Amino acid sequence: MHSATKYLGGHSDLTAGAVMGSAELLKPIWNWRKSLGQIIAPEVAFLLSRSLRTLVVRVRAQNAGAEAVARFLAGHPKVVETRHPALLEGRAAEIAARQMRGSGGMVTFTVDGDEAGATAVVDRLRLIANAVSLGSVESLATQPVASTHHDLTPEERDRRGIAAGLVRLSIGLEDPEDLIADLDQALSG
Repeated sequence: MHSATKYLGGHSDLTAGAVMGSAELLKPIWNWRKSLGQIIAPEVAFLLSRSLRTLVVRVRAQNAGAEAVARFLAGHPKVVETRHPALLEGRAAEIAARQMRGSGGMVTFTVDGDEAGATAVVDRLRLIANAVSLGSVESLATQPVASTHHDLTPEERDRRGIAAGLVRLSIGLEDPEDLIADLDQALSG
């Protein structure tokens, strides 16, 4: 179980945790504890325990799928930029290799064009669902300018590197070839 728990941080559909410390350190969260309860429901504990058994396998598959998708997008003529740790070079790649086991399931890419062009690409996706989430076992796509960062001014989005054509993917467990085919048809549309 130890090897699975180190991957758990924020990756599971279920949320649970433990907070330990002195009474003084715990005082700021006392009311939250009273409101939310002290233990998770037995069903949630069972599902969490069961999902931990396959977490390492799922994360490895997600990493491999995301890397394949990122490499495809990096070479696509309608994509002007692709961001994923597997694409890093030089010192950045060395740092990532020291800090990470695998390269993660998140991929961002910028469609050549504007927000409407990126929206059209996302709308044409068939396998990859359009949803604002980090996903689970299914792959998801979202446009930060139309969802998570829509309330920012264009200048603030530019300052943060959020281009109008930016699409964020959370890669799930589907066959990478199927994901690539879906992205290819959406970008070619």
